[in-house]
Amino acid sequence: MANAYTGIGSSTLGGTAGSAGLVQQAYDRLLEFALRSEPLIRSVADKTPARQSIPGSTVVLQKYVDLEKNTTALSETTDPDAVALSTPTNVSITLAEYGNSVLVTRALELFSLADVDPAIANIIAFNLADSIDDVAMTTLRGGTNKIFGGTRTSTATLTASDTLDSADIRKAVAKLRSNKAIGRKGSLYWAGIHPEVSHDLRAESSSGQGWLLPNQYGSSQDRIWAGEIGNYEGAYYVESARLYNAKAGADQTALSTSPAVSGASGAFTIVVANGAFGGRAEVGDKISGTNVGSSAKITAISVGATNTTLTVDVANSGTVGTNTLTVTPVTRVYNTIVCGQQAMAQAVAEEPHVVIGPVVDKLMRHRPMGWYGVLGFARYREEALYRIETGSSIAAL
Repeated sequence: MANAYTGIGSSTLGGTAGSAGLVQQAYDRLLEFALRSEPLIRSVADKTPARQSIPGSTVVLQKYVDLEKNTTALSETTDPDAVALSTPTNVSITLAEYGNSVLVTRALELFSLADVDPAIANIIAFNLADSIDDVAMTTLRGGTNKIFGGTRTSTATLTASDTLDSADIRKAVAKLRSNKAIGRKGSLYWAGIHPEVSHDLRAESSSGQGWLLPNQYGSSQDRIWAGEIGNYEGAYYVESARLYNAKAGADQTALSTSPAVSGASGAFTIVVANGAFGGRAEVGDKISGTNVGSSAKITAISVGATNTTLTVDVANSGTVGTNTLTVTPVTRVYNTIVCGQQAMAQAVAEEPHVVIGPVVDKLMRHRPMGWYGVLGFARYREEALYRIETGSSIAAL
């Protein structure tokens, strides 16, 4: 019978195709890459050393300090005293080595159903850009010039309802203009915004304000630029998932579960049935229960066939048996960055680049491939940089 040969050797997918298993699974030999966001943050670093004296592990950038105003009228017959120039201010950039590598083996090249060399080169190149952008983001989101969403005054008190609105942008732009910060595109400041924050800003519909009308009916050249989503309230916006966000806000409504809970004393893992907490537990949420370590937070979640393993940052104080566990979701806080020229500087001793390592094993089977670079970042003009911290109405979706 013809359909006797429709199986593929798996009891779950139709059984064995005859006694020889002649019909097998087919695989697409074109492997797709993971979803990616384009590098963005490093482009903010528009200040670099112009006349560096010598190589060094630390590069010092200097800025003149203007003279104090002198509004006293001069006397016709008196020679005014000279005023000493102020000592220049310094910004130091500490350089560090960065890199990553993989080992391409001869066996992998011979046995793989896909051509691995181009794929590995692509993955390495993206890892380079992704990693360096994250280093730049760590620097850029620092500083003390902060605005909080809603009426909040600290990161830890932000809730999901404290979303970004026009008033937050106006305040950041007003502060930058007051600080005499120079725009990055004419008079417009650069605003890096996370898509889940952009959603809230563009959905704002208060009377007399809101994103929609000026962007819908403005001229196209003012509205759409490559990689931008529009101009509004003195800034132009670049939307990217690379903008920093973390579980750092206020506690939300607690979630509880009781069935199929286990965890060994002293371990950093707790096992619960799949679907516990309605599937809403996330990395960064707090977790508590009998013998769960005090002030524990979830650091990783691994879902298996029937159970979910929660890795926590505090060891269990005793055996975690069948008891009620409580997960307290923590509000995800998003950073929106608004800045002018020279907000961030970079110094590069060796531009990050892909490296093909030497083959040194006896049988020439191992070929390393990776990337390497030496550079550093620093906030150069704090007065040209503001960070807005908010929640998002769709963070939990």
